Amino acid sequence: MDSSDPGWVDQVREATGGEGVDLIVDQVSGKVASQNLAATKIKGRIVNVGRLGGTMPISISTCMRRAASTISASPSPTRSIEEIREIFGEVRKDIWGAVEQRQLQLPIDKVFAFDDIGKAFEHMEANKHLGKIVVTL
Repeated sequence: MDSSDPGWVDQVREATGGEGVDLIVDQVSGKVASQNLAATKIKGRIVNVGRLGGTMPISISTCMRRAASTISASPSPTRSIEEIREIFGEVRKDIWGAVEQRQLQLPIDKVFAFDDIGKAFEHMEANKHLGKIVVTL
């Protein structure tokens, strides 16, 4: 789902029969933080791994209505190198086979030539992309 679409939460609710999703991995936060709660099922989980959209204004009342959906953050800069290695080891064990078999692919939003790297950064800072921004030589 595209979280920049104003109706994305309704789309999630419709696709899940009104229940919401079990898990959201949030790399944006900011204005979508509260929407994430609305899109998560009762007792669902939200894992925050980034704040590309800014800080997380979340209402405790909303958390309580969602039956204390679990919200966890992954502050990599505060983790030791051993913890990061362990996390990546678990990720590799869980999904690396699917990556190698090309079952998981990241969407590419836009490709820029290296000479247009300034435009690539402007595009990223506008935070309107859905997927990866690629710069080629």
